Amino acid sequence: MSFGRTFKALTKSNDRRFVSLLSTQAELTVRALQVLEKFGPEAADNTVLVDQLKEIEREGDAARRILIDELLHTYATPFDREDLFGLSRAIDDILDAANETAVELAMYRIGPPAGLSEMAKVLTEGARHISAAVGELLDHPAVAADHAVRAKRSENRIDGLYHQAVGRLFDSKAEMSQILKSREIYRHLKNSADRIDRAADEISVIVIKRS
Repeated sequence: MSFGRTFKALTKSNDRRFVSLLSTQAELTVRALQVLEKFGPEAADNTVLVDQLKEIEREGDAARRILIDELLHTYATPFDREDLFGLSRAIDDILDAANETAVELAMYRIGPPAGLSEMAKVLTEGARHISAAVGELLDHPAVAADHAVRAKRSENRIDGLYHQAVGRLFDSKAEMSQILKSREIYRHLKNSADRIDRAADEISVIVIKRS
């Protein structure tokens, strides 16, 4: 094998590794949001689900640490290092927001406010598109870009659901403490959507640079 062919093989050897690590992160966000969908009306019944989310969040942190270590020790990467780092961070932020939602539900000792399950379903759909986009980055960047656009639509849908939910909340006769707690939960769900939007933008940047 010539030096040129050997060098090319070495510089491409970790392409799939980075995509695999990003895919692991993205798949964990889907799992986390699916868990969030399952939260029931009684706070005490959600303890197991909170623990599941915490464990998924730990798995996501582990995958991100490995990716960062790979970045530090790999000569050539399939995409710009800062873009890989930024996409990994954006995906991790989605997972963190889902975990924060569950942690605050447990801390406030309340069941999920009205509309949480519907909003979580929309977020799960957005996260699925992020996961699909990551999986297509190397071989089908145009397909990845299409999934990124679809993921961004989830953020728009959540904006509408968020404003409706908060409006209903303040029109209700609930105690102010309950209103404020529920609004914080809605805020975390909106943050999750914003972070999906950011991850979609990171994917679009990678695709544009490869075109």
